[in-house]
Amino acid sequence: MHFKDDAELGKHIASKIAALIEEQGTNPGAVAREAGLGVTSVRDILSGRAKTPNVATLVKIANVLHADPGDLITPMQSDPQANALYFALDEDNQRRVRAIMRALLSDQEARG
Repeated sequence: MHFKDDAELGKHIASKIAALIEEQGTNPGAVAREAGLGVTSVRDILSGRAKTPNVATLVKIANVLHADPGDLITPMQSDPQANALYFALDEDNQRRVRAIMRALLSDQEARG
């Protein structure tokens, strides 16, 4: 997906974050606090005042919302329940899940 300018990208990111916040029954202030950000950080993104939020901020917000940071930018959003399950695992099990997924993708590509 291509965005004509930073404002369009900012609106897209804001809508993704807003949808995740609503899905999870939380609010911008709670997300900001849990992410270790100033309370206005998330509100500025949602309102459009922060047209191009920095990557570090997006990663922190995505982690709190159990989302892949790339999902905030790309048109497809991951399954929030699958993300929540993945992030509930410890680091070793997350590594195992990634290895299994890579093996499944390799197998799928080999079959054609």
